[in-house]
Amino acid sequence: MENERLKELEEHIDSCGICNYCGRPNTGRSWCNKCSPGRRESSVNNEIDKFLLEVQYKTKNYDDNLEWIPYNKFKNIKKIGEGGFAKIYSAIWSDEPGSRGHVKVALKKLKSPTEAFINEMKIHNECSYANSYITQFYGITKDPETEEFFMVLEYATNGNLRKYLEINFPTLEWYKRLEILHNVIDNLNYIHNKKYIHKDLHSGNILHFDYYAKITDLGLAQSSKPDLNSNVSGVLPYIAPEVLDEKPYTYASDIYSFGIIMVEMSTGKPPYGNVPHDEKLALAICNGLRPRVSRGTPKCYIDLVNQCLDASPGKRPSSKEILKVIRNWRFHDEHEKLSSNKEFINADNSDADKIIPRGFPSDTLHPGAIYTSRLMSFSNLPKPRNSRGIQIEDPEGKKKKKKIYL
Repeated sequence: MENERLKELEEHIDSCGICNYCGRPNTGRSWCNKCSPGRRESSVNNEIDKFLLEVQYKTKNYDDNLEWIPYNKFKNIKKIGEGGFAKIYSAIWSDEPGSRGHVKVALKKLKSPTEAFINEMKIHNECSYANSYITQFYGITKDPETEEFFMVLEYATNGNLRKYLEINFPTLEWYKRLEILHNVIDNLNYIHNKKYIHKDLHSGNILHFDYYAKITDLGLAQSSKPDLNSNVSGVLPYIAPEVLDEKPYTYASDIYSFGIIMVEMSTGKPPYGNVPHDEKLALAICNGLRPRVSRGTPKCYIDLVNQCLDASPGKRPSSKEILKVIRNWRFHDEHEKLSSNKEFINADNSDADKIIPRGFPSDTLHPGAIYTSRLMSFSNLPKPRNSRGIQIEDPEGKKKKKKIYL
């Protein structure tokens, strides 16, 4: 037994090294969680330094650590996107040998004040810890000229889900669509288990990597405790009708957003792309309007969409329940019913699914269709209600008379 422990210690030291300050084995690769925290440069911001130290003292491995990164470590900084509340840049992080540097990263500059910035960092760090489906958070930096702070995040090789669908949807089989949805709902379930509500879930806030889809942008996320703030923020087509009616955000409002993403995965098109995203659309959504799925979509899939988009939040399934359903669709075995899996196989082989017009090219989107997060305010909206059910597109994108009822 003693020899086994000595062997394990030797292997640990070979892998992680010895701390230069206390002389003990590092707790992780190039990291001692007793001595390493606070030994790099300061941000010269007490709140941010305090946050970084709190994280570092809990961290056992360098790769899980958050750190202050000098701005001069970043090269080839280029703006690649802008949302309602942040600007995104790509950059090459050139750090010293032996660190995790020399990688392409995303720099997120927030338009919000420092308090909101720190709140997003805390939530992102808490939700991403030990969870591969949240974009990795490396640390914080600051532009010395503008004195603006940036979050340093994992760079998405394939961009966001909306862009990925626009490019790849014609060849995207159902097994891959289910894989993406499985990643997203697994991630959302983790966020909900941490007692947070995302509040801004849409295909622009889901990043697609080579093998995973990951949720990002927790800037609007909040604790699940009741919030008296009646501000409506987000992308209108994904916002639950009760939130449009100035009711509080809940776990169920995130589920509604996920249901809209499910429709988007069926059609390859952003929802309501041919109409302005204004008070008339908000009114129609409260009166039961829902986006249409494509012809050939499996009935079991439509049934789940209907549940997620129910006007009554209490009738929507939980993230845990949805995760179980989608997992069963993906990972069936001989002891499970195969009817659902056969529906997806048949959908892949259906000509109907292949002739639906794909996507809305940027020049055909209605100029009033806005897919960036923003603050909104609507008055005198009716109490949300259901329509008769999700409708199905025909190959010309028109509405079929046949409906799938709730």
